[in-house]
Amino acid sequence: MQGDGITELATRVISSFQQTWFRAPDAVSIAPGRVNLIGEHTDYTGGFVLPVAIDRHIVFAAARTGNSEIAGHSIDFDEEARCLRESYDPGHPEVWFRYIIGVLFELERAGYPVPGFCFSVGGDITIGAGLASSAALEMAVLTAVEGLLGFRMGDKEAALLCQRAENDFVGMRCGIMDQFVSRMGRRDYALLIDCTDLSSEPVTASLPGYSWLVIDSGKRRGLVDSEYNRRRQECEEAIRLARAIFPVRVIRNLRDVSVADFPKLKQVCSDTVYKRLRHVVTENGRVLATVAALRKGGAVRVGQLLQESHQSLRDDYEVSCVEVDSLVEALSGMTGVAGARLTGAGFGGSIITLVKTDAVSSIEKDIARYSHTAGAVKEPDLRVFPVQIVDGARLLEVNGQNQGSAG
Repeated sequence: MQGDGITELATRVISSFQQTWFRAPDAVSIAPGRVNLIGEHTDYTGGFVLPVAIDRHIVFAAARTGNSEIAGHSIDFDEEARCLRESYDPGHPEVWFRYIIGVLFELERAGYPVPGFCFSVGGDITIGAGLASSAALEMAVLTAVEGLLGFRMGDKEAALLCQRAENDFVGMRCGIMDQFVSRMGRRDYALLIDCTDLSSEPVTASLPGYSWLVIDSGKRRGLVDSEYNRRRQECEEAIRLARAIFPVRVIRNLRDVSVADFPKLKQVCSDTVYKRLRHVVTENGRVLATVAALRKGGAVRVGQLLQESHQSLRDDYEVSCVEVDSLVEALSGMTGVAGARLTGAGFGGSIITLVKTDAVSSIEKDIARYSHTAGAVKEPDLRVFPVQIVDGARLLEVNGQNQGSAG
């Protein structure tokens, strides 16, 4: 299934490329979206996250042109955009193109000579669903350019470069998690990432008798225009206050703050900043507790931690919304659901839920009934799909040569 899906998507993008540019691509790359099992809004404060790369992808097909222009077609937006090399405009009218030229800008800053090329790009990651479509796009672009130039960047260097493209060029101050797992994801494993030193280790994401489901709430959000950056500022204020009240301690970020510090910090933080701090510190604890539970096969405990994470995101970090809260509450009453929570930056998007495998069909029916209940607080087009955990970004073709299994 997974391989067939990739093949179908890649065939669609390559066909579009040939129809648009009247030639075959020199390089075809693929990069996955992600679902974060737990550890939300902890990556940009140096904390722990536990994402997986999922079987929703961006495919990028490109060919050198021999001139100085970058020109491309987005299948999903049915739009074309172009610019000259070294003339990258962060205010380009086509927003999707900004993510592409942001990566090119950072590549040139890092000393990699970006050639003129044409491209076609398409994917099956729903934009605005909280599944890291932007990071997948960035990583697909970088991987394709690696194919065009014949080099392979280090994984951490690649993730950091794409993060800079989104932070500094596009203006979205995301953490490192999305780019990291899109590059370094591993089939059937979650990736425990320490966002202070960027060390990582694989953690089995399989629980016997249970499956992971993603439910797209249908509620869309644009992060650059949301309060995401405001949350980062509030966390930075919490770090500043922690350093002031504990002057003899080394406090690099909120990873260096513990629950035992809460009473003193509550005295100096505003109510809002204190709630943000409390979420981040307790969420780091929940990530490590989830890792321990996964390793022991403790599905019930994992489900409890998902529920606790959602409550914290709703009440302390205030990034949920009535549509998502209503759906999480409905899920908690469905037979076979161990736990559910908002995944992604919030203000809409998707829910990750752990369910008994033999109850998946009945849960899908329950969700369908919920979505048609008169008066339910929700968006109209809930979508449910099982999570298949896949490998990170890679080249599918270089100069017409298959680069290995697409599965």
